Amino acid sequence: YSHFAQVLDRYFQPDTKIVLAFSGGVDSRLLLELLSRYQQVNSIESKLLRCQAVYVHHGLSSNADDWADKCLLWAKHVNIPCTVERVELDINSGESIELLAREARYQALEKHIQMGDLLLTGQHADDQVETFLLALKRGSGPKGLSAMAESMPFAGGILVRPLLTVKREQIEAAAREQKLDWVEDESNQDIRYDRNFLRHRIVPELSERWPSVHQAVQRSASLCAQQEALLDELLGAAFERVLQTDLSVSI
Repeated sequence: YSHFAQVLDRYFQPDTKIVLAFSGGVDSRLLLELLSRYQQVNSIESKLLRCQAVYVHHGLSSNADDWADKCLLWAKHVNIPCTVERVELDINSGESIELLAREARYQALEKHIQMGDLLLTGQHADDQVETFLLALKRGSGPKGLSAMAESMPFAGGILVRPLLTVKREQIEAAAREQKLDWVEDESNQDIRYDRNFLRHRIVPELSERWPSVHQAVQRSASLCAQQEALLDELLGAAFERVLQTDLSVSI
């Protein structure tokens, strides 16, 4: 909790609403409990800190209705309002289902974010390693290899990933210690998806060989992000010089 509170304190302002992207998986399930505690600690007298959970129903699993019901129940237990957002995916578009689901999820979450609000998502250190390796597989430069930042602007608010430096095994241990239930998405076991292949086959091998690989990836991603930011800063003035009033570029 102290780590979670430390991260949120960096971004929280008076009157900020905190929205949790709540899938019911172990990561967001633990975040719900941490957020509930943060709400209690930071509510002043009769003024309750504004929090909300949003479950995005993709309709991809026959269990999705059951998961939505569980999320509503768990949120009710901690007195945090929960909304179910239903989305439809065009699975015949040729795009990967992972990409379609992610884009639909963020579009649904965007509806609940107003100026200055915080959106919490449950990505953790293992997700960061997977994202970095996927970018490496695509041959990405510094921008792609910077992977995920702890925070980024989102729909007038800020998207925050409080668990980004925490390993999956630590999250699961904390959830078990709190005696929490959570949902298990059966698609997470399907290694036809690149991310799942990395999760189940590659990252465990890397971690066993090099136990500090998560910290190393975090450091490389951070250095790439800094390099990308520096390039933007240094080239900004040059770009302004060649940009014309009609938004064409003088060559």
